[in-house]
Parts: sequence; C-alpha cells; structure tokens
Amino acid sequence: MLARFTPAARETMIRAGRLAAEAGRDRLGTGFLLLALAEARPVGPRLEDLGVTAAEVRTEIERRHDGVTRRPDAELLAALGIDLEEVRRRLAAATSTRPGDPALWRLRRSPLRPLRVTLTGPATDIVLDEGGRKVAEVAIWAARRAGRGLADRDDLLWGLLADGGSESVRILRSLDIDVRRLWTGLQDGHAAA
Repeated sequence: MLARFTPAARETMIRAGRLAAEAGRDRLGTGFLLLALAEARPVGPRLEDLGVTAAEVRTEIERRHDGVTRRPDAELLAALGIDLEEVRRRLAAATSTRPGDPALWRLRRSPLRPLRVTLTGPATDIVLDEGGRKVAEVAIWAARRAGRGLADRDDLLWGLLADGGSESVRILRSLDIDVRRLWTGLQDGHAAA
C-alpha cells in the first residue's frame, strides 16, 4: 500500500509509525499522523500558517495519552538486561541505511482480516487503528478523485480532516485552529489541481 503514496507522503506515514513506536504505542492513530504532518513542510494550506507547530501537537498528544497503558517492551526487555534502544541502533547500523528508508517499510492489509492494516519496518511492527486506517484509505481515494495516481501529504491531511470526531481534529480544535478554514483551503487546493 505504501506504493500508492508519493515519496513525501510515504516518509510522513513512516515517520508517524516511528513516532508512535518511540512513544511506546502499539497502534498508529491520527494524532501521530498529524504530528508527522506538522513536522513535514509544506503541507496544504500550511499548518504552520494556521499556528500548528509540531511541538504543540506533541504536547497535546502527551497530555491526551498521559496515563494510557503503553507497550511495556522496553521495560520487559530491560528486566532481562536488554536495552531496546541499543537493539534499534544496532539494527539500523546492520541494515547500513537509515531506519526511515522507505525501501525497508511496508504497509499491508491482512488477507484474513481485511480491516487490519500494519506498517512494518526495521524494529517496528505497528497496526493502524481505525482512524489511522481511515486516513490512509481516504488519502488514496482523494488522490484518485483528483485524477492523480499517488496520494500526497495534502491527501493525508484530507484523510485526517475527513472524520470530524478523530483525535487529530480534536487536537486541532484544542489548539484553537479553525478546522473549517483548514478544510476549505484544502478543498480549494484540490479543486485547483
């Protein structure tokens, strides 16, 4: 499925997966996709022009996930005397490429469980939650609708905004972002394309 995205959009998806994994999450949701988009520049009606910064999104995600059970991989391995971060560093060195190299990543749908989409890469295997899966599917749809073969970062943003109740939209609203203005600017950009 990653082949359906432009190189920039692939990097954004991979970055979101890495951010979620680094935060100890076992699911990739819309919050980390928004964070990856906020880190990436430029996107649509520029997120930074609306006052969205990666630091603010990260703070809001941490606030929302405070107290949420995290995957205890690092703690369990530490009890056995294994440093998970060292394992990840060595894995990156062994592959002689950077961990974010798109050639090392796959986004695939399970043939037995079609609603299960997994992002897999070096030392990372993370399932997209319902919202994350919806973002990817809407992004691909939006690109097709615009007559483009590959979904780009603007299409990912379209997917994030498509569900008004998603975590990413709630984060944007908590940051006092005019989501309607963002949505309108994005639609205008798609109409012009």
